[in-house]
Amino acid sequence: MEWWWLLLVHSAKDILVVCGSVFRGICSLRNLSNINHVIYFSDSNGEKSYVASTEEGLSVVGVMSYYMVGKTQLPVFLVGKGYSSHDSTKLIATRILQDYKDWGIFDSIIEASAVQANPFVMRYLHDFRFAFTDNNFVYFLFSRTLGMQDMKIFTVIARMCEDDHNYYSYTELQLNCSATNKYNKAQAAFVGEPGQVLAKNLSSSDQYGKVSAQDKVLFVTFTSDEDPHSSAMCMYPLQAINHRLEQLIGACYLKNGLINDKSVVYSPYASKEQEPCGSDNFKCGAEFLPSPLASKAEFALSTEPSVVHKGRMTAVAVAVEMGHAVAFLGTATGKVLKVHLSASSRGHEQELGEVTGDEVNKNLLFDSSREHLFITTSNKISKVPVQACHLKTTCQDCVSMKDPYCGWCVLEGKCSQKKDCGRSTERNTWLWSPDQKCVEIETFEPPNLSCRKTQQVMRALEDTTHAAFIAIFHAFL
Repeated sequence: MEWWWLLLVHSAKDILVVCGSVFRGICSLRNLSNINHVIYFSDSNGEKSYVASTEEGLSVVGVMSYYMVGKTQLPVFLVGKGYSSHDSTKLIATRILQDYKDWGIFDSIIEASAVQANPFVMRYLHDFRFAFTDNNFVYFLFSRTLGMQDMKIFTVIARMCEDDHNYYSYTELQLNCSATNKYNKAQAAFVGEPGQVLAKNLSSSDQYGKVSAQDKVLFVTFTSDEDPHSSAMCMYPLQAINHRLEQLIGACYLKNGLINDKSVVYSPYASKEQEPCGSDNFKCGAEFLPSPLASKAEFALSTEPSVVHKGRMTAVAVAVEMGHAVAFLGTATGKVLKVHLSASSRGHEQELGEVTGDEVNKNLLFDSSREHLFITTSNKISKVPVQACHLKTTCQDCVSMKDPYCGWCVLEGKCSQKKDCGRSTERNTWLWSPDQKCVEIETFEPPNLSCRKTQQVMRALEDTTHAAFIAIFHAFL
């Protein structure tokens, strides 16, 4: 049986990159519109074309990118993969997606010994969980140990320039989830916008500076070696990650690796003890440091959990509705939880649905409309709507969900999204679920009316905030 470890969309060519477990992790190119149509596959190119892994349980991540040769831009994808006794020992590899001169499809086209050498793969036991690109940088999220003598696991985000042909700009930053780093091992991650309300909350903390609704935030679920029955989700604005990385690099170039007279960097991939900051100062070019940098634990980027869950959270995706961030969190028991992250206290948690009882895979995906979520387990894919407002038939039931997607449509007497409620732009005609408000009839004027008479009737309504308003109707009784 073949396992597919890596699926990447090359949208420009309408191609799906599929990397499986057979033949030591060889990939194929398939028609995105019909994945049964194999466009390219070869098992005769030898070890240089081994991409994924034959070992079940080894996490492989990848991301689409580009590689410049002069003025020619070549399509590539970058792969991060941990140690396997049977596979290639490259931690990070750049794989080409077309034939070019001496390179064939899926060849590894960069040799950078600093982050690809076998001793470091075995020493640190990297567990890659996520990869993405943003603003001409490539990022990898993984957990690893401190080395052979210290097997404590911690989480790292690594960044390098997207057009860095030698990985010279590769730099690692430790991420802590809680002040004591109780939640130390990353499980899944998602990059998205925080929305207006969560951005305001992040800005008001004074920890990250000003965060806008359009800025990117890295949402990460963690497990804990200290408490195996608990997990958490932490949030890291991407600008805070970049700022901390630039502080590290700047300290190395300008201050011999010191910040406030404390050493903040070291070289985890150096083959021998050496000064990590003893070379030329260039971020992404021909001049480079002796080996890649990493932050010391004292200079980790720390934050407190936004969500804590009894049980293991295995997946995360985040959407914005009505300016509020909503997290969808997969669990090891096959459930998906929906949490309102922008709430002033911990958001109201509800179940989106039961999958099969099998563990939810780390990649939760929205469809193009963001109205459905694709949930995957080891043997099933489910397409689930992100809201089920219509199932609630009374105002009290509707608002008790505290669901940012839902509200009570007063004039139509239904629970719905705002876009599905007529005249919802008018005041008090659509009552947002998290506000916990409903409308009640206070008085009629006149209080009674003959069944033979036609007259204008005034009805005073009151919501739970006691903001009364008058509705005028014509009674034909």
